[in-house]
Amino acid sequence: MYIIAKDGSGDFTSIQQAIDAIPGGGRKPTILLLRMDEYQERVVVNKDNVRIIGEARDRTVITAKGCAKDLNPDGTERGTFLSATFMVTGNNVEVENLTIRNDAGDGRVVGQAVAVYAAGDRGVWRNVRMIAHQDTLFCGPLMQKVINFVAPRQGRAEVVESIGDSTLTQSRQYFEDCFIQGDVDFIFGPYRCWFERCTLFMNARGGLYTAANTPEEQPYGLVFHACKLTGECEEGQAYLGRPWRKFSRTVFIDCEMDEHVAPLGFNDWDELKLVTERYAEYGTTGARADQSTRHPKQKRMTKEEALGYTIPEVIGGWDNWRPDKRTPTWFLCGDSTMADYPADRSPMMGWGQKLQCLLPGDVFVENCAVNGRSSKSFIAEKRLNFIELCLRKGDKLIVSFSHNDEKPDPERSTNPRITYPEYLSMYIDAARRQGAEPILATPIARRLFNEEGKLLPTHGVYPDAMRNLADYRGVRLIDLEKATMHLFQQLGVEGTKKIFCHVPAGSKNYPDGLRDDSHLQADGASVIARLFYQRLLSPDASEADFERIDAGDVSALISKEDSVLC
Repeated sequence: MYIIAKDGSGDFTSIQQAIDAIPGGGRKPTILLLRMDEYQERVVVNKDNVRIIGEARDRTVITAKGCAKDLNPDGTERGTFLSATFMVTGNNVEVENLTIRNDAGDGRVVGQAVAVYAAGDRGVWRNVRMIAHQDTLFCGPLMQKVINFVAPRQGRAEVVESIGDSTLTQSRQYFEDCFIQGDVDFIFGPYRCWFERCTLFMNARGGLYTAANTPEEQPYGLVFHACKLTGECEEGQAYLGRPWRKFSRTVFIDCEMDEHVAPLGFNDWDELKLVTERYAEYGTTGARADQSTRHPKQKRMTKEEALGYTIPEVIGGWDNWRPDKRTPTWFLCGDSTMADYPADRSPMMGWGQKLQCLLPGDVFVENCAVNGRSSKSFIAEKRLNFIELCLRKGDKLIVSFSHNDEKPDPERSTNPRITYPEYLSMYIDAARRQGAEPILATPIARRLFNEEGKLLPTHGVYPDAMRNLADYRGVRLIDLEKATMHLFQQLGVEGTKKIFCHVPAGSKNYPDGLRDDSHLQADGASVIARLFYQRLLSPDASEADFERIDAGDVSALISKEDSVLC
């Protein structure tokens, strides 16, 4: 997770800086959290698998003043497609909880001025305000002049020679609970798009909500479901849309339309680009529910036909994409035994670093654990606040602290009977406020044996305090202390050296060698991750069942059968 804050308190001060720093190639989304502020910059999201989240929708604003009448170096006008405030050229990009605005002004003065240019595939927009005048939201591919303009940030979006007569497109966009404001043709383009529970707001100028550019051979274009159409124009001055090309397609299903909407509904573009039965409406409510006044060529859908419009049918595509069903994320909060480590610290690893490879492909892990943190200092640094902004229903918040809570310094120290459970409760409350599941994990044991070869506990009453809190608050508990005590005792004094970071002298990253009895090496991180995951998968299994599972890990570790380790 990267924090973007203009005041310098985050990882980056600009959005584009953060995007440019994202390494390519990963399947798991990189999360960018934007602190509340107004970011005056034009942004191009050219990386795949990015999730951009605003701290507060109305107070996290991305704005610029690009317009069609801006001039190129040769004195020619740039045109519509070079005016965007926010452009997405990567695939699998999600944008949530912020405002994107083009402040160029009235289209009668500046021409078209795009707020959002969605060019990639599998784009998801949730609770986003898009505000402009003429041509607010474009969903369509790139042209060569756009590629030249944004170079080297082309991304993997579709490319066509001309938007106006582009062939069948494969790309899709999904909009949920968004607010989209403009006037002339302010939602336009050839992509297949689904709008769920969105508000379409017409400016005082009036105009058309949509201008689809659907290729004739493409079965679906713009679909609006359970949306609200309103505005500030005079009554009847907001039309549902017009066809940018012949046989374009736009459908409104179960939408509320107030008096701003024209009784005619859809309108022809000219004598060639006419409304056809590919323009349709069903289940309209509100002041403009009467379809008897609609365009004579518009299709009057039956209930059965309307039921055929589903998200899988319209935008599911070849990969059965379901953007309405979020991929759950497991957020990890903990210390250095859980944290990710860079390559120059290898073979040292936290067990959270190995968890993703155990999970199915429809679950992501966001490891937010940080070296040296306690349950107290993690919160003091506002890390839990940032995570809570990202949590959604279906996510998990996995919390494992104790190693540094036990330290005497006041920045980290907690009392196991008083402040430790109080801080842990803050994590539980944060998760539950967002509909996520909190899970507590007791700390892993340290490698400390007495002279007789018996493993000694080192965490005092902290694990018991966590166990008691989990029982009191009704939270799932993964007892890693108990599990690792048993496992390490089985491995013994010598065997546990394969768990912990014992590195001989001459190692690349540790030329003088290392003997660390608290932190894990790669194989140990894999084993601990499996201990955690197996217990999470089987909450009703007995300790004897887990001991049999753990015995397999012990054998694998000893024999180095890497196929059973992640």
